[in-house]
Amino acid sequence: MAKKKQTSDPNYKVIAENRRARFDYAIEDDIECAIVLEGSEV
Repeated sequence: MAKKKQTSDPNYKVIAENRRARFDYAIEDDIECAIVLEGSEV
């Protein structure tokens, strides 16, 4: 089994991970994205 990647940032937390995609495909880069809710959406 592969070892988990250690992060030095204590605030880093994985919300979701697609293990099947990592098994079937070669994932080269990880990206982080977010949305901001404003106004009546909140």
